[in-house]
Amino acid sequence: MSPEFKTEVDNVTSLWGYISSPFAQRVIATAILFFGVWVINRAIESAIDRIANERRIDINKRTIYQLIAKIIRYILYVIAFTFMLEIFNISIAPLLAIGSAVGVAVGLGAQEVVRDTISGFLILTENQYVIGDVVKIEDSVGEVVEVTLLSTILRNGLTGEVITIPNGEIKVIVNYSKEYMNAYVDIPMPYEMSTDSIISTLQDIVSPMNYEGALSPVEVIGIVDFAQSAIKVRVSVKTEAGKNYEIERRMRKDIKNAPDEKGIAMPYNTQTVYLKQ
Repeated sequence: MSPEFKTEVDNVTSLWGYISSPFAQRVIATAILFFGVWVINRAIESAIDRIANERRIDINKRTIYQLIAKIIRYILYVIAFTFMLEIFNISIAPLLAIGSAVGVAVGLGAQEVVRDTISGFLILTENQYVIGDVVKIEDSVGEVVEVTLLSTILRNGLTGEVITIPNGEIKVIVNYSKEYMNAYVDIPMPYEMSTDSIISTLQDIVSPMNYEGALSPVEVIGIVDFAQSAIKVRVSVKTEAGKNYEIERRMRKDIKNAPDEKGIAMPYNTQTVYLKQ
């Protein structure tokens, strides 16, 4: 037997002896255990993605499913870690005591995080709003661009500002994108005209108006205010959610042009100055 071959045999024997040792077997068992957990987690995530795509699940429910997958993943890794301790004959009693103390400390310091998470979970499950909705949360108005378990992110359509609101601080939500909205415009009319004449004239003006996204004819609601120099009359139309502001702008333009054609002058404040001689 050549020295080189004998060296190779010795190396293989040494390696086999190491692999056959109790410590190496524990390491191999632990590796197999965590690999199995990784495979299970990947299978769960793939199944959730497949179900979400096949059923066209909205982003809120998809977020909930992903949360469930994360919880399952953490539970599996905790179980795997416990088995690993058993494999290495390590008592878990001291670790449980330490973990309990750490858990209490973290719980006291993470109350706001827990509150935000619970609120976020309720928002997602109750479908209070989804991405793309225009909402008012407290004093902030904007389009919902992202909803997570901890916060809701809005983008203001006028300024472009991105607003992040912790879910735990959300108390009142106004959703402008649910089913339908009302577009309305208050029109100043001169005091010189009678009420009946104002209503009939405006009805003639708004009746031909037809807008994409409108769900009802434009109608005159009636007098809503007596201003300093004008009577304010409201016209309104039911619109698809999110179309109300666009239709209001178009209504203002059409209404401004119509009185000019009808010979009606829009009233405005005037001031007379008398010069003493």
